[in-house]
Amino acid sequence: MILVIDDDIAVRTSITLLLSGAGYEVMEADDPEDALLKVKDFRPELIILDLNFSLDTSGREGMTLLQEIKSLDTTIPIILITGWGSIELAVEGMKLGANDFINKPWSNKHLLQSVKTLVDLNEKQVVNHSRKELDSLYQFEQIIGQDK
Repeated sequence: MILVIDDDIAVRTSITLLLSGAGYEVMEADDPEDALLKVKDFRPELIILDLNFSLDTSGREGMTLLQEIKSLDTTIPIILITGWGSIELAVEGMKLGANDFINKPWSNKHLLQSVKTLVDLNEKQVVNHSRKELDSLYQFEQIIGQDK
């Protein structure tokens, strides 16, 4: 499940329709308090987080919420999205644990690719195979080597 956190209903609806159309299950939150409850209750596999929830366009509200989410679970990938982006804000967000930074208006293709990449990376598990399993998987019979 992907959690979309934005105070603008048009943005939430647009992203929800885009992600639902791509086969993702989506949940929405319109303020930081609701978002934190949903993070605690549902543990989303990814979060798309707006940086502003009032007339203030500094991004402080979103950065604070980013830190609160990361204090609950550091493993949830987070994409920051804002109409008031700057390089400084993007760098600060990445330092605080965000995985991507997208400006509004966004490119649907770019947003979907970022979501897919982060979901796929978060799902991958490290599998340790025995030497025999590796031999059968990759046909190492023709490789010749020498070890002291």
